[in-house]
Amino acid sequence: MSIQIDQLGTVLDRSGPVPLYHQLKQWLANRILSGELRPGAQLPDELQICHRLGVSRGVVRQALSELTHEGLIQRQRGRGTFVAVPKTAVGLIGGLRGLADDAVLRGQLVESKVLRLREVAATETTAHTLNLQPGEPVVELERLRAVDGVPHVLVVTYMPAVLVPGLVQRDFNGSASLYRILREEYELPIVSSVRRVEATVAGAREARLLGIKKGAPLLALRNIGYTTGARPLDYFFAYHRGDHTAFEVELTSPVGSAARFGDVPVDHRTVP
Repeated sequence: MSIQIDQLGTVLDRSGPVPLYHQLKQWLANRILSGELRPGAQLPDELQICHRLGVSRGVVRQALSELTHEGLIQRQRGRGTFVAVPKTAVGLIGGLRGLADDAVLRGQLVESKVLRLREVAATETTAHTLNLQPGEPVVELERLRAVDGVPHVLVVTYMPAVLVPGLVQRDFNGSASLYRILREEYELPIVSSVRRVEATVAGAREARLLGIKKGAPLLALRNIGYTTGARPLDYFFAYHRGDHTAFEVELTSPVGSAARFGDVPVDHRTVP
């Protein structure tokens, strides 16, 4: 659904010190963030906005460029400019629930397609990571996971076979949650993890499975999950679509009382 030009209203203060492009950018950003302009809504084209507001094309381009950089709009060649679909926030440090459990809290649906589920011999790298001997059996689970029907992440998980007997017979297609099964049926909760994220690009296989172009940006996440007794339980690497994913980090204060910005005392002394 597109918005009408008259919805832009008289938004620019030409006598004030704030640049015109910034005023336009903030006006649009406020309506996107408030939900007035919903994801997928089409904006008028540059020339229409220029004519309606009586500004140069440079003003409009600068405003739209900054909104694009901030992830609030998407510009599609040959189609126009649209309000962006919010990225899925994935807990990088503070969350240990897994993608499916996180999605439930946001009212989203995660569905998986199993590409591989089998027992294999641990490679040296996998064995070292999971505190095993090379060649020991591990369960390998590769899944293509979609959020609300859109391909989102390609993930390969390895677990010591001795800890998860019968897991290769389970059906992980659909909305099944691996972490929930480990927690509730095997009594093996993930209690801590070490995670590392890097920027990379999609190869031919990742691009085909995720529905993106070869060379498109990906966020590569590597994780070692530990169960009780500090025993490694799962090692996975996941390729998240860069256009759909934001990693979220929760930081806490060691004193506890300064958990929000408003609670942090301000030191008014001059900083050299």
